[in-house]
Amino acid sequence: MKKFGVNDIKVLLMIAGLCLVLLGVYFFYPRKQAGLVSVSVDGQLIGTYDLMVDQTIPIVVNGKETNVLEIAQGQAFMKEADCPDHLCMKQGEISYQGETIVCLPNRVVVQVDTEQESQFDSIAK
Repeated sequence: MKKFGVNDIKVLLMIAGLCLVLLGVYFFYPRKQAGLVSVSVDGQLIGTYDLMVDQTIPIVVNGKETNVLEIAQGQAFMKEADCPDHLCMKQGEISYQGETIVCLPNRVVVQVDTEQESQFDSIAK
């Protein structure tokens, strides 16, 4: 049976160090917090709201209030929904670029956007 040598321990320490660096970057590197949240129903934009203004937004689908979006302390979350599963309410708060809340039964999509549109659609090499 082969025992660990000095070189084996060095390799394991380098791998562990690399993992710690990557975890540190992931958890401590600031993500871009956005300033706007857009609400769409059935693909149609019905409103854009500032995340820095605390407010309650009723979402009306076909003349009936189906969802209530709450914006508080820079985060948006679905406060109420009349759908049977309430999954949109369980998705939690959103505040960073690209995060979404989706209510499939009511066809409601809430998405966080930056205040300025990016000039690039994508970058490929």
